[in-house]
Amino acid sequence: MLKWLKRVLLAALLIVFLVVGVFFSIRNPQLITLDLVVWHGPELSIALYLILAFAAGAIVALLASSVTLLRSDRQIKLLSKKLDKNRSELDSLRKASLTKELAVSEE
Repeated sequence: MLKWLKRVLLAALLIVFLVVGVFFSIRNPQLITLDLVVWHGPELSIALYLILAFAAGAIVALLASSVTLLRSDRQIKLLSKKLDKNRSELDSLRKASLTKELAVSEE
């Protein structure tokens, strides 16, 4: 039910960002040359350089979060295996305890 609302809100947010980006690029048509220590970039608009910087930042953030997500998934699998092992051990101890109690009560 809330899936469609999430999609609508995401689409609206994307449209807002696109409109802001278009207005930003229209209002800042100046061309600049990116001058790094060892590399001189081509002459492009300020807006394009900023969009490229934001895109690079988003990619770096996505990669960093995916590493954390993979670590969490691995830890979840490990802990799930431990839990299953502990549950089976507990079940076997309970069964052993019950059979011992039944043997004592029969005597």
